Amino acid sequence: MKYFKIIVLCFLMASVLSLIGVFVLQSAGLIGQADSDFRSLPYGIALGINLFLFLGSFTILLNLQESIRVNNLYRALSFFLLPAIIVLFLLLAMWDQPWPGVLFCVPYLLLLVIFFVRSGKHHRAI
Repeated sequence: MKYFKIIVLCFLMASVLSLIGVFVLQSAGLIGQADSDFRSLPYGIALGINLFLFLGSFTILLNLQESIRVNNLYRALSFFLLPAIIVLFLLLAMWDQPWPGVLFCVPYLLLLVIFFVRSGKHHRAI
């Protein structure tokens, strides 16, 4: 249950941070300047990217097995391998302007790093 909470909390917190970031960028006039029907599209893109990272983070549940949880390499791979591949594919898909898409990934990955470090400290304390 602890690892499932990590996945859900990471998704919720990263989504809120990404939506706040989109709001700030639109308020500053850096994105979504055109007055069209697609003005709210960055909000959907931010949520969609976080949803893909959320689905890619289900490999964290592999830490329920003792053999993966005690090995730091396997534990790191279970946390970061699939989200890193998703970010790489996102970079390749948005090759002409990749940075807005990558900026939507940063909150999720930072929160994932925080939860990874905290889960490692918790495991060593036991």
